[in-house]
Amino acid sequence: MRIFIGGSKTLKKLTPAMISALECVCREGHTVYVGDCFGADRLVQEYLAKRGYDNVWVFASGRKCRNNMGRFSTIYIPADDREGFEFYRAKDEIMAVKADCGLMFWDGKSRGTRCNIDDLYEQEKFTTVIVY
Repeated sequence: MRIFIGGSKTLKKLTPAMISALECVCREGHTVYVGDCFGADRLVQEYLAKRGYDNVWVFASGRKCRNNMGRFSTIYIPADDREGFEFYRAKDEIMAVKADCGLMFWDGKSRGTRCNIDDLYEQEKFTTVIVY
């Protein structure tokens, strides 16, 4: 199964519930799709890299990857026709389409994470949301 894991930029530390969810993903051997942002994306990458889990693809908008903590395979999504928030949404939209389901770590406010949840919902893909 391919899982889109994402979350809010405000996340500073993974909670026990988040770690438990990531452990389940690893135990089951699922493919992880994660973005290249700071916050949740970077923390998920760091956790998976430290654990030695390599079934991970990092998605980046444009031609530059901001964070790839495990030297994971990277997919660059063309986004030259977009700016600001929409530039970074390009990668998220593709991950939502390619994934079978989602796992989101949300602060209850992040517009980007909310968009990801909505994208997955509209595609009728099961999504677990851990609110912190």
